[in-house]
Amino acid sequence: MRSETPTPTPLTCVDLLDELAADPDAVLAAPARVHVAECLRCQAEMANYRRLRRSLRALAGTPVAVDPTLEHDIQLVLDAHDGRLSRRVPGYAAATLGGLAAAAGVIVLATRQRRGARLAG
Repeated sequence: MRSETPTPTPLTCVDLLDELAADPDAVLAAPARVHVAECLRCQAEMANYRRLRRSLRALAGTPVAVDPTLEHDIQLVLDAHDGRLSRRVPGYAAATLGGLAAAAGVIVLATRQRRGARLAG
């Protein structure tokens, strides 16, 4: 009996994508490089992937203006999706209420100090 060495299974496009997803910065293994050299679809996919990575790197340093109510809106949607009643107060409303409470406290303290000064004098 003659023992045959098993022929390696040819690499498919899905295998290549799995390899890229596992470690995007790694150098492709020899079978993957051979496959990419022969497969136009994978060459196009690799070019798109490199273009996407360049674009993401360029965007990484760009500051993004975030709407202050975005977090509240997301939490409301998540609560609705989970079927929970939402009792959340938006951040800007809470800040306004906190500011009003602080102002009321200052007014009360100022009034008490005046009354104390009048009674002492």
